[in-house]
Amino acid sequence: MFNVTKNDSLNAKGVLATFSKYGFQKTSMENIAHAVGLSRQSIYKKFGSKENCYEWTIKTYLNDMYSRVFTILSNEDVSTKQTLIRVFDIVIGEAIEIVSQAHGTEILDDVLRITNSSDDDWPLRFRARLADFLERHNYVSNMNANVMAFALISVGKGLLLEQTSRDQFVEDMTLIIDCLINQKQ
Repeated sequence: MFNVTKNDSLNAKGVLATFSKYGFQKTSMENIAHAVGLSRQSIYKKFGSKENCYEWTIKTYLNDMYSRVFTILSNEDVSTKQTLIRVFDIVIGEAIEIVSQAHGTEILDDVLRITNSSDDDWPLRFRARLADFLERHNYVSNMNANVMAFALISVGKGLLLEQTSRDQFVEDMTLIIDCLINQKQ
């Protein structure tokens, strides 16, 4: 993975929001510069082209998202329920803010394409770490951990298509996580 600073992560989210608002074709370097508080010349100097900026934005967004998720899944000081809610809020809840924009689905398609073609193999690593988390917290047997992780991710993706707000997504995902937790108790 490449090294991303906190400032880069914040800038990537702002640029991604700009692309989802205007679409790739209509987003100008001026729009990008405005989103991150830099001059258009600075953006050209750093990236050379809108295409390079777009690819950097998506990769930086994904790197930041998965880094935060993996950190949260490693933290044993937070309740299982709160950990799962936070993880799915980051992975899917934040995407609702992108998808709800005029060109959000176009951007989401590109994010998914880059995610699935990445050498970092983020989706498989996420599922494996989620399965490990569920197993460590005795919510599934070793044999069912991957299936449960897959099911939770699939449910989250389904809610992404249904929900129009991040708050509603978190509320519905919390109900699903509560069912999982209550079933195990």
